[in-house]
Amino acid sequence: MRLTATNSGAPVNISGYAIDADICYADKSGQIASFSSSIVSAASGIADLILSPEQTADFTVGQYTYDVSLTSPGGERYYWLKGLVTVSGTCSRN
Repeated sequence: MRLTATNSGAPVNISGYAIDADICYADKSGQIASFSSSIVSAASGIADLILSPEQTADFTVGQYTYDVSLTSPGGERYYWLKGLVTVSGTCSRN
């Protein structure tokens, strides 16, 4: 997933920032996966978040929560995104 950090529509320079993104159980009892992150263009605020097939292979049908945070070089942490993840079965494969 490619994301762009913006403030009022303008890109945010994320040079030196650390990105942390996780999927947790809906009841917040623990994490089920952590995204790998890669800054594509710091000056333009663009980063990729990645979950490998191995990480998602054991996901079970259900609803989970996620959050994405940025930590500045000075240690200030900002929650960029948060929300729900719905994992559903497919009809075309077992």
